Amino acid sequence: MSLLRVGLLALLVAAATAALAIAGMSVPVHWAVLLALPAGAVALAGGLLSGAFDADWTPEPEPPTASVSLHASFLTERLERSVHEQDRFTSRVQPRLRRIAEAALRCDLNTREAKEKLGPELHHLLTARNAELPPPRKFAALMRRLEELC
Repeated sequence: MSLLRVGLLALLVAAATAALAIAGMSVPVHWAVLLALPAGAVALAGGLLSGAFDADWTPEPEPPTASVSLHASFLTERLERSVHEQDRFTSRVQPRLRRIAEAALRCDLNTREAKEKLGPELHHLLTARNAELPPPRKFAALMRRLEELC
């Protein structure tokens, strides 16, 4: 509420209180004004503080979903562990990448056509049992290549 509106509201409450005291209880004017001052002050304080207690009806921001915010950090952590643990790469990361590639190509990765589309490095990474996770920059380039096929 603006300061002008609050002031007018307090003045209106004080005037109404004074008028009620004079007309309803036959109180002298100077006593009616003294009775109206606290009522006006309470109305003024209430009007000034009312903004602090207003309900905020704006919608809350959407919290990040687990699939978006946590997925990238978990994936980074898993890939980092896969560099040091070969069986982790071949048992967890490689099969998932392989499924993505098979879905993108719509064929088995052991075919000549798949090897040509993927390129020798990406094909080796996805199919070889002894494949190791390449350095981050090379892995990112291979994943970009896989994304292009999707």
